[in-house]
Amino acid sequence: MSFAAVGTRHGPRIVGLGMDQTTVYDPKTSTEVRAPRLAYPMMHPVLIPHGNKLYALSRSPSVVPGVDFMPCFFVLDFNDIGNTTWRELPPPPIFPCRINPLEYRDRPEVRVVSYALVGSHILLSVQQDKGTGTCAFDVDAEEWAMVDDRNLPFMNEAVPLGGRRFVACSKAKEDAVAVYHIQVFRPGTSGNGKTELSIIELPVTSKGSVPGQLLCSMGHGSFSSFDIRVVDPGPEDMLEKARIVHRSYSQTKGDATGTGTNSLHIVKKQRHIFKLRDPFGNLAYPSPVVAALTM
Repeated sequence: MSFAAVGTRHGPRIVGLGMDQTTVYDPKTSTEVRAPRLAYPMMHPVLIPHGNKLYALSRSPSVVPGVDFMPCFFVLDFNDIGNTTWRELPPPPIFPCRINPLEYRDRPEVRVVSYALVGSHILLSVQQDKGTGTCAFDVDAEEWAMVDDRNLPFMNEAVPLGGRRFVACSKAKEDAVAVYHIQVFRPGTSGNGKTELSIIELPVTSKGSVPGQLLCSMGHGSFSSFDIRVVDPGPEDMLEKARIVHRSYSQTKGDATGTGTNSLHIVKKQRHIFKLRDPFGNLAYPSPVVAALTM
């Protein structure tokens, strides 16, 4: 299952979306209930919470019937969870929604490699055989727009640090994190009538590199990183033990509001190592950690 933390009028909930079910967990009462399931199953979808809504996007859309087949983008509104279902949304323009017979014989392989929620826009880039670029989904107008002919400069999700600052795993720094100032301009603000994107990588100083295997925003300019360490399971993929290295960081210099583009300093606050062991069943390989959530 894929997981996300979503705000509701009854408090925060952890939502798990699987191939054939949707589960909503209440961390205060330790209870879970079933929610409407997707009519079209997805394998490891990208889940993006925004307010009381949860957006589900296929990570690897398929052009043949089966898992991850079109439609590939849905939203679930938790304001009226008892009387609603997943609602279909228009697919991203960089997904293979319409292909000709020749392309169908050599079907394109598309996979989401980076995304971020910036204000009321979902930014998205994919890895595919030909053609690159970044598109943005306006959650208010429910419309996609191409905002850059280049891919986003980071991998996986960019998590917020406050204001317009985001931290993510840099493509150019071999899995180390970088901090970006990201802003989306609506049509009409720049004079050309198009949605525009601005991304500036900020100069960052820190003692040693900051790993970015799995990141989680902690609010107030702080974030956590999770580094999963496992031993090769052997020929039968038997994995019984793993270690999770949890580090917490905060920014201590630069613009305290997070709205400027000047440099900042990242300081490591804590480091914990958790040992996972399951002598009766197999842990997931290569990574036993699925998600890190901010409640």
